[in-house]
Amino acid sequence: MVARRKKTEITKASSDKNRSEYLLPLISLRALIITPNSKLQITAARRSSIQAFKEVDREDSKYDNVAVFCQTNEADEMPNFDGHMKTGVACELQSLTEKNDGTVSCLIQGFKRIKLLEIVENNELPYRLAKVLDVEEIQCDPQETASTLNVLKSCLNYAIDNSSKTVKNLVERSVPKHLVKTILEEENLSKLTDLLTQILHLDTSIKYLLLSSNNPVERGRILISSLNGYSYQTELENRIIDVAKRSMEKNQKDYFLNEQLKAIKKELGISSGDEEDIVMFTKQNKELDAPEYVHERISREIRKLDAMSTNSSEYTTVRNYIETLLSLPWNKKDDVKIDLKKAQEILDKDHYGLSKVKDHILEYLAVLSRTEKLSGPIICLMGPPGIGKTSLGKSIAAATNRRFVRVALGGVSDEAEIRGHRRTYIGSLPGRIISNMAKAKVNNPLFLLDEIDKVVNSNHGDPQAALLEVLDPEQNSTFEDNYIEIEYDLSNVMFVTTANSYNIPAPLLDRMEVIDLSSYTEDEKFNIARKHLLPKQLRLANVKEDEITISDETLRYLVTYYTHEAGVRQLERTLTELIRKRIKQVMLSSKKSSKSSEITIDDVKSMLGPEKYDFTSKLKDNKVGVVNGLSWSTLGGDILQLEAVANTGKGKHQLTGKLGDVMKESITTAITVVRTLSESLHLSEDFFETSDLHVHVPEGAVPKDGPSAGIGMVTAVVSALTGNEVRSDVAMTGEITLRGDVLPIGGLKEKLLAALRGGIKTVMIPKDNEKDLWDVPSVVTEKMKIMPVSRIEEVLKTALVNDPFEFKPTTKWLFKEKKSKKIIKKDSLSDSNIVV
Repeated sequence: MVARRKKTEITKASSDKNRSEYLLPLISLRALIITPNSKLQITAARRSSIQAFKEVDREDSKYDNVAVFCQTNEADEMPNFDGHMKTGVACELQSLTEKNDGTVSCLIQGFKRIKLLEIVENNELPYRLAKVLDVEEIQCDPQETASTLNVLKSCLNYAIDNSSKTVKNLVERSVPKHLVKTILEEENLSKLTDLLTQILHLDTSIKYLLLSSNNPVERGRILISSLNGYSYQTELENRIIDVAKRSMEKNQKDYFLNEQLKAIKKELGISSGDEEDIVMFTKQNKELDAPEYVHERISREIRKLDAMSTNSSEYTTVRNYIETLLSLPWNKKDDVKIDLKKAQEILDKDHYGLSKVKDHILEYLAVLSRTEKLSGPIICLMGPPGIGKTSLGKSIAAATNRRFVRVALGGVSDEAEIRGHRRTYIGSLPGRIISNMAKAKVNNPLFLLDEIDKVVNSNHGDPQAALLEVLDPEQNSTFEDNYIEIEYDLSNVMFVTTANSYNIPAPLLDRMEVIDLSSYTEDEKFNIARKHLLPKQLRLANVKEDEITISDETLRYLVTYYTHEAGVRQLERTLTELIRKRIKQVMLSSKKSSKSSEITIDDVKSMLGPEKYDFTSKLKDNKVGVVNGLSWSTLGGDILQLEAVANTGKGKHQLTGKLGDVMKESITTAITVVRTLSESLHLSEDFFETSDLHVHVPEGAVPKDGPSAGIGMVTAVVSALTGNEVRSDVAMTGEITLRGDVLPIGGLKEKLLAALRGGIKTVMIPKDNEKDLWDVPSVVTEKMKIMPVSRIEEVLKTALVNDPFEFKPTTKWLFKEKKSKKIIKKDSLSDSNIVV
């Protein structure tokens, strides 16, 4: 060995002198790194490594050292050039011992860094050679080297002092303690960094970074950083251990005090029945899937409850509060899947007609299916009662696989109904939103807020303003009920609202996307009754469909003459009454037959009485001063007769029929238009001074308002003043201006449906409303003539039996030329008088 060491020194000297490339037997290490100035005991198991060590151990070998490099992949048995780290160490073989299992144990000592240039494969040799080049050490500034050495030793001593307080070792366990002390006495920075790299418990990547650097100051800084990180982690672990220790001591103390408290309660005779509740609430709190702040709040309330007596007035309040928090679905949700084909099948199955409404809903669901989070406006189903708004909400819930929850808002006037009551009040409860979330048991149901337009303000607050937070997707993720006093996430809830009218505050309406549901046509009502209502009522009465039958003719007769509504509720009640009466007749009959019992038109008349509604009988004949107007309300459209009578008087105007201010102004405008047209209508100059006009709208108990009766009022007044009859099969709607222009109106679809239901043949609508006809059912445009008009002259020519501009009035206000020097000629619709 001694001779070899001398030979090695000679080789090293000559190699350093020449600084040329040379060959050494290659040793590949798995997950081990050796540095210069350090020793390493390894076991060679690979054939090439064993042969390389044996070659160097031979006395006559031309190689005195081995080239040791780390391989990048530990599983690779024969790594190639790319599979090795490029910086390694030239090592001297100190000893070699062969074992019984065929492996050899070798002690090697590194003495310089080398760079791997190439791996030489020689088939004649049982080992591989590495072409290497020496890596020279950088000579650093002595002052910088000295300061780095001092800082490194200081950090090392501090880390060693703290290493006893943590489970993570600073020094490899195989390193003896006396060796550590010896290393601490080293005054050469380069040797110290190499020795520390070998003995410290560092990541392999950091060790290789230290091996790759030929700058001792740089290696010293890397080690300083690693040692500081180790010291910080040690201090942090010590603090955590101290906190855990104190927590354990506190828990033991709490347990001891609780046991004493139980003994005291037992001696005082205080009931301990609440202990079971405390245990139950604690268990439920641990099992509850909720955010951490909810668990903390419940735990706090449980501790408060535990400290109370069951006889305390506040005990029940705290208990109810805990039960409410535990019953809420904080994170539990259903698996929501939107299948558009299934949704369409459900909507078509549950509802007849409403094709445009269904398309709108499917469009909304299509977008919703592509997003993970609900966003955008809330759906608001707007339409008259009985049209199927609530059932549409149920269908949407079924189509989206959501649980259905209905909240009736009609008549709600207290903000606490939405936000809940403060717990300071006796009998306080959470609001309807939170209460129904607890009933739903999941945090993503479909909430149907029914009759949202019926919410009213009062001195108890503004519930409509409270709904703003509920329905705003940007705010409802942090909804806070006054009762639970902590935030609850409503962003997963799908809200759908219903309303009968637009009587909704603008900020609330702005958060909703309104889908209008218009009145049903008679054909739609017939199909709904045949496919849905009749089978449903027979099923509820436990009657087979073949026991009681109703023909199509009878059903259409029932729809036409015994119902008057936009929806089908009255129709359903009428069918229920018919079935009840027929069942009673069958059961009281002495002759019981198993044959089906058909309800005929005569049966309908005998059981329900005479026809209740006859829309065509309102104006069977042409009359003077009576016009078919069209109105719209929350119940849908209807025919509204407008009556005008002219009597001899002093120019007074009387308006009756419980008219609103807008309608009164509309009538006043109509009279002014007639005065402007007086000459063209062949009326006398002073008719407005010698005649009293009485304008009346029947059904005086029903409030009426709106400007759309303007052209109807003009027609009624002209007919009353001239005696020209109004056609009974004509209806009209439109607002009038002083110049005789016809302005657009709203509710066109409902008004046209009412006209069709009333047997009207011709309907005049404003020219500007012609664009709205696309939304009108085709049956309306096929069975009626819809005539867009822009001027009052067109209206009068169509509505009156005779052309009003050629017809000579039959009343006493016939225009007569006076035998005077002045004849006043008045321009139609002009404010100027021309003196001839």
